[in-house]
Amino acid sequence: MIDPEQIQTNRRRGIVLKLIRQTHERQLNRLDDFEVWCMMQDLGARMSQRQVMTMLQDLQVLGYVTFDQTFDEENERNVAKKIVLTAAGLGITTRRKNTEEVIFD
Repeated sequence: MIDPEQIQTNRRRGIVLKLIRQTHERQLNRLDDFEVWCMMQDLGARMSQRQVMTMLQDLQVLGYVTFDQTFDEENERNVAKKIVLTAAGLGITTRRKNTEEVIFD
């Protein structure tokens, strides 16, 4: 049985993937981690910018997104720019197919 915290994390991953997909569909500029954080805040998700960055890094390791990562000396944190879905990310987002790592509601 998956614990409630993991379920919440998996749902948030699904939300992030949907947000990236919606941006692609509207042909808007590629997102960065700050924009994803703002969108998550608007949706009521209580996450720090660092938590959003960690989630993006996890999604990259899982093969669902790719982005340019740099270190921001001024704010002393990693930043993600030009976030895009990979073929695998596009596939599960389009089908809204739940996996062990991502839940779509």
